[in-house]
Amino acid sequence: MNIKTLTITTALFISAVAVVQPAHAATIYNDQTITQVAVGDAYNGDVVIQLSGNAGMSKPACSTDSTWSLRFDGTTDAGKQAFSMAMLAQSSGATIAVSGEAFCIGNIQKMRWIRLK
Repeated sequence: MNIKTLTITTALFISAVAVVQPAHAATIYNDQTITQVAVGDAYNGDVVIQLSGNAGMSKPACSTDSTWSLRFDGTTDAGKQAFSMAMLAQSSGATIAVSGEAFCIGNIQKMRWIRLK
């Protein structure tokens, strides 16, 4: 086997492995209320929302905080929209659905999206 064949074989193997790797599943929390919205230097400019949560919910292992919290970047256009929705939901007691990524920033799950119900 020459170097060129070995390089092509290796590249094909790496591509095949990348294709069959399972995608990380996101978590969806339905019928929640936001109990707290937090911002500040402690969160490196992110917005953190705390959900009502319940014992039947699961979260990624990296989410080691004792609350049902998610965080997002409030400086982007999507983040500003999410912040507005979070403030509206928290102040009115509205029910929401929210999705979190399968990874965390620090020990708080990263939020994917929020939806008012």
